[in-house]
Amino acid sequence: MRRVALHGGDVLHGDGLELRGNTLWVVHNVSNTISRWHVFDDGASARLERKVTDEALQIPTTMVRSRGRTLVVRSQFDKGGPMGPGTPQMPFTVATVNGI
Repeated sequence: MRRVALHGGDVLHGDGLELRGNTLWVVHNVSNTISRWHVFDDGASARLERKVTDEALQIPTTMVRSRGRTLVVRSQFDKGGPMGPGTPQMPFTVATVNGI
């Protein structure tokens, strides 16, 4: 294992990750954010390319890229889970995020 130098941002609260070629997508659960990174060929550093934050992501926990779309699992951890009181709305859903 080795550290990767990040330029332009961080991966704080990063949960789900997907790496394809030199592109890394990260879902940040607490901040309801998805970030896209360019990983340099040596794997020693990465540069933030884009970041999207939206409360509608409902504490995302994981993601997958499919046909140019980013599909994100909405955990609702803030509704009766480890991050708050209440009751989650059933069924749990997946958000589609374009352009990230």
